[in-house]
Amino acid sequence: SLLNVNHENVVRFLGYCACTEEKAMRIEGVSEYIYAEIRETLLCFEYISNGSLRGYITDELSGLEWNTRYQIIKQICHGLHYLHKEKTILHMDLKPDNILLDNNMVAKISDFGLSRLDEKSQTMDAKRCVTLGYCSPEYLLGGKMSVKSDMYSLGVMIIELVTGYKDIPDNNNVLRRWRHRWNKSQKETPWSYQILQITKCIGIGLHCQESDPYRRPFIQDIIHDMNGNEGTFGQNSNADGFYADQTRPCWDDDMLDIEPLKLHFQFELNKEISCLLNLDNSTTAAIAFAIQSVSPMPYCIQPNKGIVLPLSRCAIVITLESQSMPPKDMQHLGEFVVQSAKIIDGVTPEEITSDMFNKVSGEVVDEVNVDAIFDLALLLEES
Repeated sequence: SLLNVNHENVVRFLGYCACTEEKAMRIEGVSEYIYAEIRETLLCFEYISNGSLRGYITDELSGLEWNTRYQIIKQICHGLHYLHKEKTILHMDLKPDNILLDNNMVAKISDFGLSRLDEKSQTMDAKRCVTLGYCSPEYLLGGKMSVKSDMYSLGVMIIELVTGYKDIPDNNNVLRRWRHRWNKSQKETPWSYQILQITKCIGIGLHCQESDPYRRPFIQDIIHDMNGNEGTFGQNSNADGFYADQTRPCWDDDMLDIEPLKLHFQFELNKEISCLLNLDNSTTAAIAFAIQSVSPMPYCIQPNKGIVLPLSRCAIVITLESQSMPPKDMQHLGEFVVQSAKIIDGVTPEEITSDMFNKVSGEVVDEVNVDAIFDLALLLEES
């Protein structure tokens, strides 16, 4: 079936190669050898050079620009439309690991190991292979397969591409962070157009994750909507009301500008190493911050909390204690979390507590992950 699949957003199955070797084997109880033919068969797919989408999933403030993310979402949808409508193939394992990207960042759906040709297909094993977080509830709990199972997985991926996480997003906060990044770069699509794409993708992603599979859209409905055509997801859709509410966001651009988002430590054995993290406040309000490490590695953060006054900068020194062995992982993702929130006049650094950054309080609280990368160039030169 895969040999008949030919679409620019689906990895091409080229065929298989087989090799037969003769191996000498001794039969138990017999002194002589016999030669058995051992046959190995390998499936051959086209080579995709940029790896999987998993390596490109980041939050709004770093990683791929919005235009690239939006094109990837559309390409995944076009590939899935081809599989569902043209080939009646259920993928059943859609996730970022199974979306490959070529040199031009064109997305291609891959890995059809769990796929079925139609909704009546049966597995040969009573044990279902699933990827938690992306698997639809009706398949996870009851083994029921349909095109709506793929739609659930698609919805999770869309939210991940927009926000960097699978959680249900705070829409205003997502838009606020994207606008902050756009204001810094001044390179992307005009914000008024970008905001419509972001809100529409969030709406589609959440609509695809309806617990009732009959309320989820079909893939052709999503493509129709993303192309800007008038219409709804269907008679049972509540998406129109969702979009109407979400296209009127209200927020202040109250974020700290954090540079860099990746700290490069020049690692040396048995020596403390430090990096500088700058917090810039370009707003007219004072912003309180708190920084914590989420790593077991021994970091010292000075200061780990404070206040950045309007139109000013605060420099943070992050020091790693001396280590006798180099780190096993050269890149540590989400090593530090920087929380920030606007404060009223008169608050002092000593009065900053964790309660200020409690999102339940109703205040706008921002969280930014900062990664750590260890450069072993000096260590290799010494070796």
